[in-house]
Amino acid sequence: MNANSVSLIPSRERGWRMGLANMLTKEMGTWLRTRRGWSQCLIALLLLNGSLALNLKSGQRVDQAGLTFLTIAALGVPIAAISLAQESILGEKHSGTAAWVLSKPLRRPAFILAKLMAHGLGLLIAWVVLPGGIAYLQFIVEGGMQLSRIGFVKAMGLNYLNLFFYLTLSMMLATLFNGRGPVLGIALLVAWSGPMQFIAQPMQKYAPWLDSIMPWRLMIDFGRSGPLAGYLALGTPLPTVVPIIVTILWCVLFIVVTIWRFRQEEF
Repeated sequence: MNANSVSLIPSRERGWRMGLANMLTKEMGTWLRTRRGWSQCLIALLLLNGSLALNLKSGQRVDQAGLTFLTIAALGVPIAAISLAQESILGEKHSGTAAWVLSKPLRRPAFILAKLMAHGLGLLIAWVVLPGGIAYLQFIVEGGMQLSRIGFVKAMGLNYLNLFFYLTLSMMLATLFNGRGPVLGIALLVAWSGPMQFIAQPMQKYAPWLDSIMPWRLMIDFGRSGPLAGYLALGTPLPTVVPIIVTILWCVLFIVVTIWRFRQEEF
């Protein structure tokens, strides 16, 4: 019995789930058995918690430090999601790995869903749970701010919803385009149209309805009202839930289009 026969696990799934377990194990291994997991955690801690610590130490008001934390998360977290999503699809398409893997007992929906589940879980831990938990302690210990525990967890839930939006968007774009340029450019344009004031101000003037159908209000203060995550962290009622519902619907649409488009690919 050789080494390959020991490591291989027969695929017992049927239909669209064929090969899902094996593919998910392989994708989770890229987080657990390589430097991806700890490097993502380290970058998240330095970017999010490091900036929060500096702002609190410099005497910035706690509420302003909280808004800055959410803004940095809105700017930085999508970059991690976009980079991983485009590399997981385009990288494997260009290297020929996708064609080789799909020659095995693996259905294309399972290929996409395994990547989505693995990267979604990895990003959740690295960019939401770990820095979010430390940020909660920073606000209490360094900022002397009393936050609602349940509310803060819900706020981090919106942080993850924002991240998941860009993960699914980028995966969809990676199946629609063969180059990294369009995927990165379109995804970053969508991500930064809300936080960047030189884009956001004319948008609010001529198309104010956009902030209700995009995920920007989840994490960004548009001046008229604070970010929805801020309301939840403080335990106050939300002024609207429309952006939350619409963002969830966007994610579902992106996943459906991704699976449909990937099934049309010829390898």
